[in-house]
Amino acid sequence: MIRNILLGVIGVMGLLLFFLYNQNESNKALLLEEKVKNSELTVALEETKNSLTNQIQQMTALQAKNQQYEAEMSEYLDIFRRHNMAQLASAKPGMIEKSANERTKEVFDEIEDISKRIADPNTPQ
Repeated sequence: MIRNILLGVIGVMGLLLFFLYNQNESNKALLLEEKVKNSELTVALEETKNSLTNQIQQMTALQAKNQQYEAEMSEYLDIFRRHNMAQLASAKPGMIEKSANERTKEVFDEIEDISKRIADPNTPQ
């Protein structure tokens, strides 16, 4: 009788050990999958950090250029404020016309160069 009880307990323990072993193997597989996902997410996070750092550097450079352009614009506007262009144009039309034509040509040439670079990015600057 005790022998049968012992065999029954050993049988139940064997089944429990088999169940626990299978559960452990299943958990190991899940853990491995999670480690792979974690490493993929870590790589993606690093790429995102690098991209963000690059964007911050580009924004900083653009802001510096913008400040430079705003300073130039203020300088030019100050020149126009200090001079009465209408009075100067009436007094010396040839001087104003020549200067205006030269500056206009420079601006249009620069706009044309920029447009060419935008249309064909392989064009050397």
